[in-house]
Amino acid sequence: MEPPVLVDLREDHMTISKIGFATGVSAIVLTLAAGPAMAQWASEAEMIEANPDLTFYDPYEADSQARGWAYVDAREYQQVGASGENVAASDGNSPEGVEALERDLYTSDDFYIDADLWGDPRYFRCNSPLANESMWGAYGGNTANGDNPPLTTSWGFCDRGYPREGIISPYPFETAQQQYEALMAEAEADGGPTEYSYENPPPNWSGRYQRMGGFGPNQEWGYENWWWGRITQIPTMLSVLTEEYQTRVVQEAYHQGNTNAAQWPSQYCWPEGMMRRWHQFSVQQPHQLVVTENLVQWLMGTADNFLLQYNIGREFNMEGAVPRLGQDVPRWYGESVGFWDGDALITWTSNIQGWVTHNAFEHSDQLQIIEIFTPMETENFSGLHHEAIFYDPAALTVPVRQIQWYQQLDQLDEVDPYIFIECNQTIFPIDGRAQPVSPGQTIEYTIPDRFGRPWATIQEEHFEQDMQRPEAEALFGF
Repeated sequence: MEPPVLVDLREDHMTISKIGFATGVSAIVLTLAAGPAMAQWASEAEMIEANPDLTFYDPYEADSQARGWAYVDAREYQQVGASGENVAASDGNSPEGVEALERDLYTSDDFYIDADLWGDPRYFRCNSPLANESMWGAYGGNTANGDNPPLTTSWGFCDRGYPREGIISPYPFETAQQQYEALMAEAEADGGPTEYSYENPPPNWSGRYQRMGGFGPNQEWGYENWWWGRITQIPTMLSVLTEEYQTRVVQEAYHQGNTNAAQWPSQYCWPEGMMRRWHQFSVQQPHQLVVTENLVQWLMGTADNFLLQYNIGREFNMEGAVPRLGQDVPRWYGESVGFWDGDALITWTSNIQGWVTHNAFEHSDQLQIIEIFTPMETENFSGLHHEAIFYDPAALTVPVRQIQWYQQLDQLDEVDPYIFIECNQTIFPIDGRAQPVSPGQTIEYTIPDRFGRPWATIQEEHFEQDMQRPEAEALFGF
């Protein structure tokens, strides 16, 4: 099988443009143009100058080469659809001016052999990851796949989409270690890192927080994130992934939009996984933050609990598969070290268990994350700006970046106790699809191998018997 169009982008920079087809019809397609190695920049000014057509938002003043750079403002981008009112064309018809492919995700009987089409948004009918996942009513019965699905699946807007320039990290680092050491060097140059103690406590950030934006009580604030899958075309997301992890994304997309056999870890009370922490639906319960002089801890969750502990002033053991604090065994939410640079908290997380975030992409156990937390306001504290850069040489061809905001709701002594979540499984995979099971009902059930991509195992067993999976493809393990 020929590799996808968008595979090795280390020496290329992808842009979105319109091209004409032989019929005279235009469609949005992804093309490659020469650009800086790994599409990263020597300075923030160079990045902004090179992208005059993009709207950048600068979160705070920072004289740094490793944090706080402006980012492409996601609030400037409409939802791609097709879902709700964001439907470009329905009943399987293509939008005016867009020529449909002869074969796409919703007509194909084998997505593996379509790899040369994955770089074209029309293969996914210009649907966003979230819209494709929603086609069969996954979110409150809102469907957009017509009377004869999947053939009559609706189209999203081909001329919409958050750009790849906003997804990739702008910083000139290839590893998390390089960026962490650069941030440490900047702190040391200013007399740091800042050391806090019982007598000289760290910033008083402890409290209850709500992430801003997404669906939920704070949607009206208008904040967006490309990771949520509402403003992003699927090929744009594929463009930052290695060939194997592109295949994994399309495999999941196919079984969400075509076979209606989505396998969400949380519906089976499986672990959420590290990257799910950034998704819009996974952490809607208010976040609890506790800050001490030697440990900073986040506790959050919706279907499961996320516990993040940043160990201030500690150093990683560099002997092993990846940097770590404990045993050389991946942990669901990794292990973290960190330091303070004034009122900025800088952390490095490693030793993370590989897993999946549905409607986004999988990460491997080589994933490492740099996070920077800074106050949204310098005088009257109201919340935190959160910048995260992700490095994963197995899954990503380039590091990627996400931006989030957290509004402080109140102090810990003024809120109800945190509700710790225990997931009670009532849904099981039966004949390859998630089905509710009542107490007392007896079913035949195969215990999943959680370290062998159990979602894919189910889909392959029940829906891919006649497909041509590449022999060299490693669809098991992380």
